[in-house]
Amino acid sequence: MDIEDNKSQLVNDYAIENFKSGLNCAESVYDALLRAGVLNVPKETIAMCTGFGGGIGLCGETCGALSAAVMANSAVYGRNDPWSIDADVRGPEVGQKYYRRYNNLVKEFGEMNGCTTCRAICEPFEDWNGKDRRVHCMKMVGTTAQLAYKYLQISQNEAFELPYGEKMSDNKKK
Repeated sequence: MDIEDNKSQLVNDYAIENFKSGLNCAESVYDALLRAGVLNVPKETIAMCTGFGGGIGLCGETCGALSAAVMANSAVYGRNDPWSIDADVRGPEVGQKYYRRYNNLVKEFGEMNGCTTCRAICEPFEDWNGKDRRVHCMKMVGTTAQLAYKYLQISQNEAFELPYGEKMSDNKKK
């Protein structure tokens, strides 16, 4: 096993440990990346994850683990100062370049889990507080932390060249 595989496993293990210890899904993923030394940001930034648990405050929308994976990648590869970019370029640039990383990350998460919403992921489990749902989410938190790590290993230039999967603008009439 090489160093990258070891780091991926470490991220998985930390995320599962975090979830078992009472962190929500988003906090578990983000903190695992912090603890593994993959995410070099102030530890207090984990506070941004709190509201994303349960698909944003138990609303059942986008899975909190997925939200944290996107936040972690944005912390490293997001536009640090979008205002410094010429206004004529600023808007188109984010779609032409930056969104490709996140589009692919979400697509891969959806393929792994059959969907991207907490509601649909948890639907098969009758009891939200039951062991079966918690075990399912715990495992998913680990694999999502690994997915976040995988995308953190993609350089910015490589990400700018990733092909888009489905995107909203493909469904709009021109």
